[in-house]
Amino acid sequence: MKEKNNNRLIAIIILLVIALLATSGYIIYDKVIKKEEVTKEKVTPKEEQQQPVTRNTTKEEQTILLDQITAYTTYFADSYPITEETPLDNWEALSFATIQLENSFSDFMESDLEKVLEQYFGKNHPYIHADINCFAGDGVLYKYDSAKRTYTYQDIHAHGGRTAFRPTIYILEGIVKDDTTYEVTTQILYANNAGDTMGPRERYYITANKTPTTEEYEDCILGPYGVEHEVTEEEYQSIKDQIPITTFTFEKDEDNNYGLKSVTIA
Repeated sequence: MKEKNNNRLIAIIILLVIALLATSGYIIYDKVIKKEEVTKEKVTPKEEQQQPVTRNTTKEEQTILLDQITAYTTYFADSYPITEETPLDNWEALSFATIQLENSFSDFMESDLEKVLEQYFGKNHPYIHADINCFAGDGVLYKYDSAKRTYTYQDIHAHGGRTAFRPTIYILEGIVKDDTTYEVTTQILYANNAGDTMGPRERYYITANKTPTTEEYEDCILGPYGVEHEVTEEEYQSIKDQIPITTFTFEKDEDNNYGLKSVTIA
C-alpha cells in the first residue's frame, strides 16, 4: 500500500515538472523569441527594402515616344505647358485627333476618334466627345451625334487648314519608372510655321508662336538662311545652352498606349 502511494506521488511530481517546463517554454517563446522575430520583420535593412525600378527607354519605346512628341508639338505646341492645373483644352484634343485620322475631312465614327485619343492620351483620357468647331471660328467643322455616335463633316468652310509648327526635336534622356511612368526630356527648335503655303525652313526659334509679329520673325536663334536649311549638329551644339528643356510625361496603360500626362518647360 505504501509502495502504491509512493508511485502515485512520483507520477504527480513528474506531471507537475512537465507542466512547469511547458509553461516556462511558452513564456520564453512568447516574450523573447517571438518578440525578436517581430522586431526582425519590422527592421529591414535599407538594401533589402524594395526600390522603384528605373531604367532607360528602349530604342523601340523611344521611337514610339518621339513620333508622338512630334505629333503633339506640330499641332499644339503653343498650348505647352500642360499640367493638371492647366490641361489641354477638350477642343484642342479632339481637333488634334481628327488630324491623325486617315480619312480626315470626312465623316467618321466615334470609335475611330476614340482609338486616336486612347493612343495619344491613354485609355482613361479625360476628353469627351462633342461638336468640333473650326479653328477659324466660322462654325462647326465636325457635327457630333451622341445617339448614333458619329461625326459628320460640315463642308462649309472655304479656307485652308490650320497652322502647323515644324519642330526639330532632340531627345536628351528617356526614363521609365515602375514600368508605367515614362519621362522624356527634350530640347526643341521650331522652324518658321507652315500654313496654307509652306515655305522653306529657313529660320529657327526656341519657342512656338502661332502668329509671330514681324519683329519676332527677325528674332530667330538660327537664320534666316533664305533657303531650306536643316540644323546641323555643330549649329545645335553652339546654341543648346539657350534652348529650354521640355519634359514630356506619359503613363503606359494595359493596352500599351502611351498617354500624355504633362508637358513642362524649364
